[in-house]
Amino acid sequence: MTFTILGRNPANGELGIGIATYSLAVGATCPKILPGIGVSTSQASTNPAIGEELMELIEDGSTPVEAFMEALANDEHLEFRQIALLPANGEPLIHSGKNIKPVSGHLNGDNCVAVGNFLANEQVLPAIVEGFSNTSKNATLAERIIYALEAGKNAGGQSGANGAHLPERSAALLIGAPGERFPIDIRVDASTDAIPELRTTYNTYLPMHEFYLKRADDPTNLPSQDDWVNGTR
Repeated sequence: MTFTILGRNPANGELGIGIATYSLAVGATCPKILPGIGVSTSQASTNPAIGEELMELIEDGSTPVEAFMEALANDEHLEFRQIALLPANGEPLIHSGKNIKPVSGHLNGDNCVAVGNFLANEQVLPAIVEGFSNTSKNATLAERIIYALEAGKNAGGQSGANGAHLPERSAALLIGAPGERFPIDIRVDASTDAIPELRTTYNTYLPMHEFYLKRADDPTNLPSQDDWVNGTR
């Protein structure tokens, strides 16, 4: 009961993922990112170790395909997993086990892939890809990903075991740029309507991302946070 968009911006090398689900604290378990290298999710019956192993293998020199196949081979319950990897270059890699609840699957787009399970209908994944692809030319990768999640929600989102609609109780956004010390990492862990809260949280956080990067690199001449917020830099 999860829908996800993994995307990239070839112009600046950014990679990102947006994910929304009925489960709580999804940002702590499903999405993983190596800026400049790849972004992944392990969902349905989530096993965070799969995403962690994927990234470790790629960091150690495996190709994305090699890492994907090895991480899958090391899991004992693949029939319950839905796993996706979007590398910085090349085609996305997807696994959906035979015991994943319908409606489930994935849909590739231009520099993106939508992945979901326990969806309300067959229109959710196409809506997500369209939401990512049909945004303004000036939209950032983060904005395109949030638009995609909103489109998935508006197309019906996710359903429960009885077929009734389920709200998105948590959502997460990860955006990583090559060379930055850490990615944008926004999470809504417990909510009755997580996607609007994710957008609000992102819009609030974004002006501070540069501050936090500068603080990590060299805090010696940095103003206080309140001065930064108030524009007295």
